[in-house]
Amino acid sequence: MTHPLNIWQQLQQAHLVSGDMPALSATDTTPPFFIRMLLAMAGWLAALFFCGFIFGFFVSLIPNTEMIWVLGIVLCVGSIVLSRIPTIPLFAEQFVLACNISGQIAIVFSLLDNAQDSQLIAALMLGLELLLFILMGIRSQRAIALFFACGAAVWLLGPEAWLYALPLVCALSGWLWLNRLRLHRYAHYVQPASVGLTLALWSMIFLALLTNSSAFLFLWTGIAQDNWPTMLWIVAVLSSVVCLALAWQLIVRSVQQAKLRYTALAISIAVALVNLQMPGLAPLCLLLCIGVALHHTRLVWFNLAFLVLYLVLYYYSLNSTLLDKSLLLCASGAVLLVVYAILNRYVRPLVSEVNTHA
Repeated sequence: MTHPLNIWQQLQQAHLVSGDMPALSATDTTPPFFIRMLLAMAGWLAALFFCGFIFGFFVSLIPNTEMIWVLGIVLCVGSIVLSRIPTIPLFAEQFVLACNISGQIAIVFSLLDNAQDSQLIAALMLGLELLLFILMGIRSQRAIALFFACGAAVWLLGPEAWLYALPLVCALSGWLWLNRLRLHRYAHYVQPASVGLTLALWSMIFLALLTNSSAFLFLWTGIAQDNWPTMLWIVAVLSSVVCLALAWQLIVRSVQQAKLRYTALAISIAVALVNLQMPGLAPLCLLLCIGVALHHTRLVWFNLAFLVLYLVLYYYSLNSTLLDKSLLLCASGAVLLVVYAILNRYVRPLVSEVNTHA
């Protein structure tokens, strides 16, 4: 969780507040993590029993499962109403979230059982998720709704076009993270939107990576293997351009020294070029840098974890011998050591000089 002092410093840099940070009262402290975890688990368990009872009672009255969408709508509407409570406790928040997801599952099940056109189902689910994103009163539920909306949009685009949505999701996610403070008036929508789009971006990157490394996923996604390299190359180019533009915005805002700016820009260009061979690397590195610049601990650690997982999956997806993979690892390590030595030799004095003047 981001420390309040870091948040106050970011607000000062954005010229939204001035002066010293107000003292925190005793009511501002959050419960320990294990207490929150137990409350969340209790909320989901209660929702599981509640929804199980409701579904069982509904099926006993109306054996025809074609009408189960009615129950799904009732659960979604009820969760919307409960989520608008101003100070909802954590237990109730997770209970409402679980009921909302159960309602969505019921609606999807009914649509899959009745509708024949998959594109129509995807369009209806996209509209439902966007409506939930607007109406829900809990930020975590809005983030999940937008994540599901991105999934519905990918489904709507179809197997031959879903990959092209990756640069767009990358652009929206990075732009929202960079402008969260400037859009503070709409924080109740901007913050969950940035989280939901980030989850969607991670999912799309790993789906593309797994599809590239598995012939089974080509059959499952319905993508023609002959078109895949071209699609992947176009997406890699677009995502590199997007990440480079967003990285420059981050550099301009965070780096004041001219030489450091050019160094950071050179590193960004290098990562963008590597992204052409390893699609998905640049967005992960960009979000990692944004998290460091914004002092957002969760974003940093989650991106580090996903970056490590990405590198592991990419390594095992290479259609090369173990000897070639070993040589690649050695070469990569050598390049990183050289880059570290160069940065340590030329950049550290510049950073020390900037800190001294500051």
